[in-house]
Amino acid sequence: MKLWVVLALLAGPLAAQSVRSRLEGRVPNSVIPTIDSLVQSAAQEGLPTEPLIQKAIEGGAKHIEGPRIVAAVQVSLGQLRGARDLLVRAGDAPPVQPAEVTTVAWALRRGLPTAVVERVAAALPRPPRSPALHAVADLVAHRFEPDSAATLIIDAVQAGVPQDRLLDVSTATLHEVQRGRNRFEALATVRQLLPNVPAPAKPAHGAVAGARRPAPTPP
Repeated sequence: MKLWVVLALLAGPLAAQSVRSRLEGRVPNSVIPTIDSLVQSAAQEGLPTEPLIQKAIEGGAKHIEGPRIVAAVQVSLGQLRGARDLLVRAGDAPPVQPAEVTTVAWALRRGLPTAVVERVAAALPRPPRSPALHAVADLVAHRFEPDSAATLIIDAVQAGVPQDRLLDVSTATLHEVQRGRNRFEALATVRQLLPNVPAPAKPAHGAVAGARRPAPTPP
């Protein structure tokens, strides 16, 4: 049995007590054992558990009925398993880092196509991938074609752009659109600048419709 599984099993009773204490008074008592069981299953599989707990607490805060809260937690667990499987297909060796699982699950919920997320994960084998996926999601949110957005960000990483500057790459691309280029031209212009993309100044006129940065990755 792998070490991480052994540690998860040994920590099970204490973790279960902690989960139940966090759920008491926040979700119907009748569903706490079921939710706790789902959380423990995630822990034993090496998956992040906090998203499941937060999903349950969110449902309780909205006064959703117990069975629907359980169903939502089950869906979230399925998403985490799917994110883990995607990372394994992309080349990550199990056990996959929980933070990477959370990032991929977030990207998929944001609507990034599975094939695009898997392509980014495979092209950037060294975690963290969160900055890259945030930058791709930023472009897709502004109506850039997902595969083209992924190509630009992958090119940026491979050209040596630091992770903490990948959102500057996406922002520079959006600013090229604001300056009148179409999206294809904007991608090509920024690609020619790599890896020396300056921190873009805010344009004086105009704004891309609906411009906003993606929300932070949930814990």
